[in-house]
Amino acid sequence: MADLIKEKKIAKESLKYAKSNKGLTHIQAGSQIALYPLYGEHNKYEDSETLVLPVSPADVMFSEDSNVETIKLMNYGELPVAMNRKLATWTIESFFPAKNVGVAGYSDDNFRGIVDNNKMYKYWFDISKDIQDPYDYYCDKLLTWKKEATPLVFFFQTWKGYYSCQIKKFTYGRKDATGNVYYQLEFQEYKEYKNYDDSSATTDYSEDYYYPSENENILQIAKKLYGDSSKYTYFMDINGMKNPTDIKAGQAYKVRQ
Repeated sequence: MADLIKEKKIAKESLKYAKSNKGLTHIQAGSQIALYPLYGEHNKYEDSETLVLPVSPADVMFSEDSNVETIKLMNYGELPVAMNRKLATWTIESFFPAKNVGVAGYSDDNFRGIVDNNKMYKYWFDISKDIQDPYDYYCDKLLTWKKEATPLVFFFQTWKGYYSCQIKKFTYGRKDATGNVYYQLEFQEYKEYKNYDDSSATTDYSEDYYYPSENENILQIAKKLYGDSSKYTYFMDINGMKNPTDIKAGQAYKVRQ
């Protein structure tokens, strides 16, 4: 209980300091998000092309999913034959603060609201520089990266980790008269294509062709020929098959390339 009270006290003091001194709380500093190109001369965090989001999103939720391939076996039911991981996706929402916004006040002389342009207002949690315009700086750069399908590094300070990604969708605009630009960014994980060589499948089967028996499925064939049922993809490739269930009894199938 004492630890909880102490933790709340520290958090309260940290928040009070941030508001009074326009500093950052340890929570905000740890949740900062940055984007920069994955390739090229600007592919490092400490670079002029790095885009640090001025206001951290309230939440960041990553979606990890898979594609599952199955086949139906007689007198057995459905059986999974492959599970391939999909590219991760995630969405963030926040806003880019308006630039050079005067401080609003109230005039006791003429009893109306006024804006003092000699004083500039800035959110205490805004970590951006005052010269960074929401449209000219943030939106232009994000739109360029999206249009050019630039592979990016999504650096998430919370766990000192990152994703390689591309911007899938960028929605932005104004909701009020503050001049802030509100946005939603959808990301998709970026992965380089690697050409895998399936020719490593070996077999002791003496014949060049195999003739399946009645009700024999592709997993059984791969296990019999190559000693590994997961080699069914190799069997499909060398025989030009698109569907793993298209096994016809008595038909000649290549055993090796």
